[in-house]
Amino acid sequence: MNFHPFLRLANLLTFSRLLLTLPFFFFFRAKLMLPAAIIFGLAALTDYLDGIIARKQGVTSFGSFMDSIVDKILVGTALISFYLFQSEHLDDGVSLIPIWMVLVILGREVIVTALRILCVAKHGEVISANRWGKYKTTSQVIVITISLVLLVFFENSQYVVQPHGPIYFMMYLPLVLTVASGLEFVYGNRKAFSV
Repeated sequence: MNFHPFLRLANLLTFSRLLLTLPFFFFFRAKLMLPAAIIFGLAALTDYLDGIIARKQGVTSFGSFMDSIVDKILVGTALISFYLFQSEHLDDGVSLIPIWMVLVILGREVIVTALRILCVAKHGEVISANRWGKYKTTSQVIVITISLVLLVFFENSQYVVQPHGPIYFMMYLPLVLTVASGLEFVYGNRKAFSV
């Protein structure tokens, strides 16, 4: 088996982003917000760099698929972390973002990934992310990054750490783009999913 395609620089950056997910979750859960924010920033940077490198070297089906999966894992880890976040300013069972937001965003990702796998199984082709999918991912990363910066500087502020605070309201942008891009993905590729 030829492993050379898997060892391209763009793919190695994608795998490094996956490896950064675990320490990000660990630091966030330990309420070490600065290292968590730095790690998430590094992961976001690898996403940006592997995109540039892949376009120069040529985008592969494997790289495109794995990049999308790893993005979903990183964003999903951050959203779950926000949901699990506890503070003296939050009542028991209350989070920075509600579980329904997490479920809607992750539900869309599961559905789109399942449809991509179905398309690969039926046609042998990977459906690449379109511009709406890229807008969605960009908005998710930007809002999570801003939220992490707020937590670094204002973790003990009741104005930031509250159930309907700035993080909650900012999350509506990626939420709307996530749902819209999911609907657009399904509609735009309906022929590929037909029997």
